Amino acid sequence: MDGREVRFGMLTRETESSGGPGVRRVLERIGRLVLTYVALHTVAWVIIALLVSSEDSFTDVMRLGFGMLAFIGIPTLLLALLAGLAHTQMDVTKFRAGVAFPMAFFVWPLLGASYPQPLVFQLLCQIAFAAYLMPAPLVPENWTGPPQ
Repeated sequence: MDGREVRFGMLTRETESSGGPGVRRVLERIGRLVLTYVALHTVAWVIIALLVSSEDSFTDVMRLGFGMLAFIGIPTLLLALLAGLAHTQMDVTKFRAGVAFPMAFFVWPLLGASYPQPLVFQLLCQIAFAAYLMPAPLVPENWTGPPQ
């Protein structure tokens, strides 16, 4: 049996190693996923705050951006997390394209904005995250490759 010996006081037993990814490694990848999206969202809203010519101050637009993180960011992160954990066989390019399309729908609260910049830059943020920055596959140890 390919395993490790575990000691509990005087008792000794052999356990089988699972060979799967460690919990710490998976949590690191999930943390990277979240931090990457939050950083990208923040950069997008800094650009929006600098470009929008309105009566609102920079801080007001940034507050709106952090509010949009709840409406847009949480569903995006949940989709990326669940799809990333379920992704074990699909080609990475097809996976990213398949996830980018639903992520674009999460910008719907910005359709009523007075200016086009929030919608445009948030949509670009969603596409950039899905196409380039999202770690895919989320758990590389579970990835078996595209079906033959």
